[in-house]
Amino acid sequence: MSIGYATAYRAGIIPWEKASRQDRPTLSHLLDREEALRPNRVRRAIDLGCGRGANTKLLLDRGWDAMGVDNVRQAVDIAVRRNGLADARFVIGDVRHLVHSGVGSQFDLYLDVGCFQSLDDVGRTLMAGGVTELAEPDATILIRTGGPRAWPVRPKQAVRHDIERAYRGWTVTAVSGVGSAADASAPERGSDSRSGEWFRLTRT
Repeated sequence: MSIGYATAYRAGIIPWEKASRQDRPTLSHLLDREEALRPNRVRRAIDLGCGRGANTKLLLDRGWDAMGVDNVRQAVDIAVRRNGLADARFVIGDVRHLVHSGVGSQFDLYLDVGCFQSLDDVGRTLMAGGVTELAEPDATILIRTGGPRAWPVRPKQAVRHDIERAYRGWTVTAVSGVGSAADASAPERGSDSRSGEWFRLTRT
């Protein structure tokens, strides 16, 4: 996984960043809900597969005690420089081994924009296990699937069944995307399958 993404970053083939920017209104809407559910406490979040840190920065700007984790050092270095953030806000680590990566624990929110789908089935299960072990009892997970693929990074598509299979003990709800009526107030999103879909996970 890291070799493919490192190659893509070096080559400047990063279409997922454009897709993430285009989908920012939906993410902001979903974060509004998470913040409303936790109005009077320090909110801790982790950006899984943070890349160059755009969403980590967004969380920090919104008042979250946030950090990002990614196993591509080049991307993390850019995240620190470009966003003017402290090194301590990022961990160079493998999302499949979160418990021993040094990210800490007691997170309220796990943000996953395209990370889950970049893993194989074993990797997805390992990451889900780590998230489950580190999560607070009332934690939520926001997962975005779909989006463009780029050589040499060719992740498997991920659908709801894949998430449910990996995240045992969590309830998976579609909160945006084609055919989803879970959140009628969410911003309109394109009908193209490349726009992907958002899921919200809560403890069963």
